[in-house]
Amino acid sequence: NKRLSDVLAYIKERQEQLPTPKVKNNSEKNGYTPRGRKPGRGRDFMNDPAVIERRNAALARLDAAE
Repeated sequence: NKRLSDVLAYIKERQEQLPTPKVKNNSEKNGYTPRGRKPGRGRDFMNDPAVIERRNAALARLDAAE
């Protein structure tokens, strides 16, 4: 018992020298990498004024060709 306190002090001194271990969470353990979101619905291009103008111009050319 005499040397027990000396040994415990030595062990404590050694443990304080070691860096604390990094604890990983579950996502880091299994290698999870976040992905981007999936694309949603495409926008309605038939309400776009530029598309409507091109469509009307194409229809006008078809009518003029007849």
